[in-house]
Amino acid sequence: MFIEYSEEQNMLRDSAERYLRDNYSFDSRQTAVKQASGFDADQWQTFAELGWLAMTFKEEFDGFGGGALETMILCEQFGKYLVLEPYLESVVLVGGLVEAGAQPTVKEQYLAGLIAGELQGAFGYLEEAGVADPTYVQTTAEASADGFVLNGKKTVVLNGPEADSFVISARTGAAEKGPSSGISLFFVSKDTPGLSLKNYKTYDGRSASELQLENVAVMSEALVGELNNGFAIATPVFSRAILAVCAEAVGAMDALLTATVDYTKQRKQFGQSISEFQVLRHRMVDMFMEIELTRSLLMATAWKLDNNAADAEQCVAALKAKVGKAGRYVSHNAVQLHGGIGTTDEFSVGHYFKRLAAIGVMFGSRDSHLSRYSTLSARLSS
Repeated sequence: MFIEYSEEQNMLRDSAERYLRDNYSFDSRQTAVKQASGFDADQWQTFAELGWLAMTFKEEFDGFGGGALETMILCEQFGKYLVLEPYLESVVLVGGLVEAGAQPTVKEQYLAGLIAGELQGAFGYLEEAGVADPTYVQTTAEASADGFVLNGKKTVVLNGPEADSFVISARTGAAEKGPSSGISLFFVSKDTPGLSLKNYKTYDGRSASELQLENVAVMSEALVGELNNGFAIATPVFSRAILAVCAEAVGAMDALLTATVDYTKQRKQFGQSISEFQVLRHRMVDMFMEIELTRSLLMATAWKLDNNAADAEQCVAALKAKVGKAGRYVSHNAVQLHGGIGTTDEFSVGHYFKRLAAIGVMFGSRDSHLSRYSTLSARLSS
């Protein structure tokens, strides 16, 4: 398979890399981490002005009609510079769900505000007893006279503290046709009575919330997608989100390899740079190979998602499993070759390590995706 970027895609990659290189230093990033929001609001507004928040939405919503390849290109640069702003949570997840299945009034309000950099979102889909399984849903939504009443808890809701609105998964029916059946999605404003948040920082510097829903009443227009079949629109959005975090991981691994090569050229031992030692050269070549193999699978997966290939979901599972292995190998070796300095808060290597560790368990672990790959392969071959 040969994949060549279009002129517009090359421009997106180059402009994103140039802007972040010149305006998103590690020191400024560390300053943003310490803010209450956990990111720089001015940067978020600039992302909107650059058109990045509109990149993947349809033209009818004032977007640019980009697809999985554009998401991949942008998120790879985000990973390279450890970008904190909630692109994944607000644009890929909530934006994708709203565009795919929300009512027209909700689409118009949220997408217009998001593209302008004025609104953010968060997706509450995980629960404590099933943090690796989005189909484990004990939160309920009971029909009322004019809508639904939600009760339950959601855990690890990324960007929860700063989100203006949430998409919440809740069970509205029995799982008669599989674990994902009987689940519906609802668009809930942050100021809705009965919704409370417990906010905290994640170990990779992001912000998250535990959501408590006590008799949260929403109108029928809050339903996103079909009743009892919310996963019909959630599944492709999850695939796009997995692609996004995997692209971010490739960018982070690229940055780690560059930092490691530079450091080994500077560090001297026995009168010469440690980069002269053959065993360390071999280690860095192995890191390079892991990154390039992952990049190839990433590009193939993005292409298959954009072209609705029959094995697209199988490639998504393979990609996430590969990122779990490659991210661990590259980040561990980067820390080892840097020595103790690689774990300090003042040095970027440890922060890349933490982000890759977080990505490794987001949307399912390596083992869960290997199992999913096996299941999908058997289904395709039958």
